[in-house]
Amino acid sequence: MKLTIVAATGGIGRHLVEQAVAGGHDVTAVARRPRELPAGVRTVAVDLTRPDLPSLAAAMRGADAVLSALGPRNPRADAGITSRGTRAIVAAMRAEDVRRIIIVSAAPVGPVPVPGQSTPPARRASSASM
Repeated sequence: MKLTIVAATGGIGRHLVEQAVAGGHDVTAVARRPRELPAGVRTVAVDLTRPDLPSLAAAMRGADAVLSALGPRNPRADAGITSRGTRAIVAAMRAEDVRRIIIVSAAPVGPVPVPGQSTPPARRASSASM
């Protein structure tokens, strides 16, 4: 199967690339800095904070499916990267008539702010639960 993996050098993306290559798939990896990817993987450099749609579309050309591991490395600095980047990915897929996408992401671990509450509640393990 011919796969295009987006955000291929991130934590999840690296695993996707490794598993796809081990499974014998033809892999095109899209990353901001693709030089860290293994040999035998076609790479395309695209920064999804400012996507180059022709380059992104070229990475999708002929793909059976796209796997996206796009997400913020730093939620404060990279706010909006997932929605902006996913819109660009879908536009590139449409341009190349690629119809399958799998999006894999990870939620941040830690307390989550609640509207109307000044700080998120802290979760501490009690000595009874240890």
